[in-house]
Amino acid sequence: MKRRMITVKNVWKKAVALGTAAVLAASLAGCGTADTSGGAGTAGGESAADAGSTEQTVQQEQPAEESGEAVTLKAFTMGNEPASGMDTFYEQLDALTVKDLGIKVRFDFIPWGDEKNKINLNIASGEYDLYVGGNFSDYKVMATKNAFLDLKPLLSEVPDLVAHYSVVSDKTLESCEIGGKLYGIPQFGKATDSVAANEGFMYREDLRKSWGLPEINSLETMEQYMYKAKDEYPESSVVMDSRIWSCVWNILAAGKYLELDSYMNTPYTVVSIDDPYTVLDRTQTPEYKTMLEYMEKWYKDGIIDHDILASSANEGNKISELVKADKKVTTTNSPAWSLTATVNEISKTNPEWEMGWYDYGFGKAPVYLPSVSNSTCISINPKCKEPVKALQFIEKAHTDQDYYDLLRWGVEGENYSREEGKITTAGIDAANIKPSWTGLVDGYMEEEVPSQNAYWQEQMDATRVTPEEFSPLDGFIFDASSLSSETAALESVKAQYMTPLLCGVTQDRNGDYENVLAQLDKAGIQKYIEEMQRQLTTFKEKKS
Repeated sequence: MKRRMITVKNVWKKAVALGTAAVLAASLAGCGTADTSGGAGTAGGESAADAGSTEQTVQQEQPAEESGEAVTLKAFTMGNEPASGMDTFYEQLDALTVKDLGIKVRFDFIPWGDEKNKINLNIASGEYDLYVGGNFSDYKVMATKNAFLDLKPLLSEVPDLVAHYSVVSDKTLESCEIGGKLYGIPQFGKATDSVAANEGFMYREDLRKSWGLPEINSLETMEQYMYKAKDEYPESSVVMDSRIWSCVWNILAAGKYLELDSYMNTPYTVVSIDDPYTVLDRTQTPEYKTMLEYMEKWYKDGIIDHDILASSANEGNKISELVKADKKVTTTNSPAWSLTATVNEISKTNPEWEMGWYDYGFGKAPVYLPSVSNSTCISINPKCKEPVKALQFIEKAHTDQDYYDLLRWGVEGENYSREEGKITTAGIDAANIKPSWTGLVDGYMEEEVPSQNAYWQEQMDATRVTPEEFSPLDGFIFDASSLSSETAALESVKAQYMTPLLCGVTQDRNGDYENVLAQLDKAGIQKYIEEMQRQLTTFKEKKS
């Protein structure tokens, strides 16, 4: 087989040194690389982060049809690589993909924590064929910069995938389009048997009882627990996550406002539940101002870590480890589903602990049918060597149970086991539990795995609701491509002025708040809101 050797600069190292924004535009012209070594990582078995410091050699292969060899596509996924089972995982995966598609797929695992920058850097590197992104990334912004392949013209190659997503509506995938193009295949929530538990406050219920505190069912009772935890567990800060403001906002705003995207992607705007097609400036709502009062108070009282501005964008893993080690008794910014593994580990080592849950919105905010328009997506590099096969691999993952279980759970006996035919991670070492391929989870392929902690499962079951309607905003995707200078300026204001105030780091809350409003105005917030309103009005007219 003929090979053409090309020496290229190590884009990853340059991206880290120069920053994502500077390298993105140029690197989007790059392409996914072939890896026929049979191992994960870059050619030669290196991971992206460990590749050579100045140059690396990339082998460009002939197409699989010409060479007769299976082309290896590279993908990345979020989470920690399991300590065991990966060799068997790739053996089983290759047995499926080589036979069915004539390809191999290898994954790099990217740990959670500052995931937005990590995902952006991985996409900017140009070395991956399959990307993941969603509300925790700049997916929508990057899509408008042609970072991803438009999959719409290729849907005829994956009829089973189209049929699968049509079970709810023949417009399901269309609702994920941005500017008429489909840049990713989203996670797929089942339209029935939903669980409403989303983001909330996890705490030690057994300690609440022994401390004589009231049941946690409000911001006030949650606050009482936090102040008691500060006194009883002084070695770790009660709040270590810089997104803490969103918790108080979600409690105060539940049943009053809807998010246009997510508070991470559109922190400046919301809409009223009573008038969902009129954009509001979030920063000027009374709930926002009340939230800032709590943040200032909590920071001054030592509830919020005094080094909060040095924290990563997502401290979830670090916090979970402290909770498991009995060095911390609260989590504030994790959705319920992401805490199941933590609770399961606790049930093994400390079965007497009762892990309580206070959901910020349940019982107050409406519960809608799951939407795919803002879900985490799996996308394809526009320079992928085998785009059709890459899409067919995604199709198999969503329609073939053998593919789904392997990519979702890993190797039976090493990463999970079965009891009476049901999937369980009971008895599996925590280091060997494989995280799902990010963006894959599919309610129509999923087998629900109950928590090993009966008390926790009771609380999750208590939030189970079968919704009957979609959100009035379902299918709305804000296209900010015409606002590149404004969005960049707004992000700068958020980083320099908003984030400290949102974390309570202020000596003059009212003065700093007025300065934030002035800086947002200078950055173009009115033009941003006007364009969002224009698009929302157009969306409403088309919907009606």
